[in-house]
Amino acid sequence: VSTQSTGSSQMANDLSSTRSDCGTLPRVINVGSRCSELALCQTYLVIDLLKSRNSNLTFNVIKMSTKGDEILDKSLSKIGGKSLFTKELEVALADHRVDFVVHSLKDLPTTLPPGLAIGAVIKRHDPRDCVVLHTKHRAITRLSALPAGSVLGTSSLRRVAQLSRNYPQLKFENIRGNLNTRLRKLDTDNKYDGIVLAAAGIERLGWGERVNMFLGKQDMLYAVSQGAMAVEVREGDTDTVSMLSQISHTPTAIRITAERTFMRVLDGGCSVPIGTWSELDDDSQLTLSGTVLSCDGSEMLFSERSDLLPPSLPPTHLCSIDMLHRPGLAIADPLGGRELLERDNIVLHPTGIYCNSHDMRRFDVAQGCGNMIAERLEAMGARDVLRRARESGSVIN
Repeated sequence: VSTQSTGSSQMANDLSSTRSDCGTLPRVINVGSRCSELALCQTYLVIDLLKSRNSNLTFNVIKMSTKGDEILDKSLSKIGGKSLFTKELEVALADHRVDFVVHSLKDLPTTLPPGLAIGAVIKRHDPRDCVVLHTKHRAITRLSALPAGSVLGTSSLRRVAQLSRNYPQLKFENIRGNLNTRLRKLDTDNKYDGIVLAAAGIERLGWGERVNMFLGKQDMLYAVSQGAMAVEVREGDTDTVSMLSQISHTPTAIRITAERTFMRVLDGGCSVPIGTWSELDDDSQLTLSGTVLSCDGSEMLFSERSDLLPPSLPPTHLCSIDMLHRPGLAIADPLGGRELLERDNIVLHPTGIYCNSHDMRRFDVAQGCGNMIAERLEAMGARDVLRRARESGSVIN
């Protein structure tokens, strides 16, 4: 696992001036992670980034199984709930059994439990979906070249809806399990001609050579936040937040702020087919695309918007103080905490992400962009399409 993070220090984009100490952090920091190979790979990637800046700290990984990991005989939409891969980790975080938790950001609900926040967003890997084909099709590089009736394995309604619309000659079957399990099923079950996966996961594990094709925007808008990782923290844990600011990647955080806002306004989740695509050109122009589909892909609503981001500017002193902590948040040393975060120019944006105070207005524009896309789709009838998708009880997003 540790070999996957070689050169990972290049991924960091400091939110604050690098600190020479870690305040009052314990010398051993407990980190929560799911048990899968991919989850642990991502957790150790974050740890390696932090170690490269805080060599005096020791990290202890505490592995946990979530409800989504344990129930494998049902599609996730039939299990129910929005925190299938995060709840157990978040309970441990709130109970102070761990100091922070590493997630695939697409697993993290757009509304976090009270008292928790995103302390860092790690630089995004390739957010696209990809296709891994059975060995009998290894020479094929286009989905249109697969024989009619070929079966692709995916448990994602988002993927099924878009591929059904673009490639009606293909068939789709549910497939569950971690990445290793799905690849094994492809190789041994003789049931699937291929499987559709997130490119980031298979590449992080070093299996990129198995990918036959990557799906571009014309074929597949990806899941909200796909390819990005988040580090979840307790609000008010100022030392941990300040430490994590060293490795948070602002361009990624701005993009996923727009994406997550779009999904939150539509009350989307794993039981509906919602897709997105975002780009940040020259760190100044944000473009967000959003789509809502029916389960079979016969209905598709699409909207796209571009916004210019303002330059990074220091906020007023009053604005900085007001945004450091949400109203009513109890912390052990509020004055000390405010001074620590203010020194590092860290604020908590209303979307639940800690960011550099100089970038507040940029995050505001990203939030507004997500709101506008959602509102445009609502005007086209998105809520009716999503209601019918939920009622259908199909597979997951």
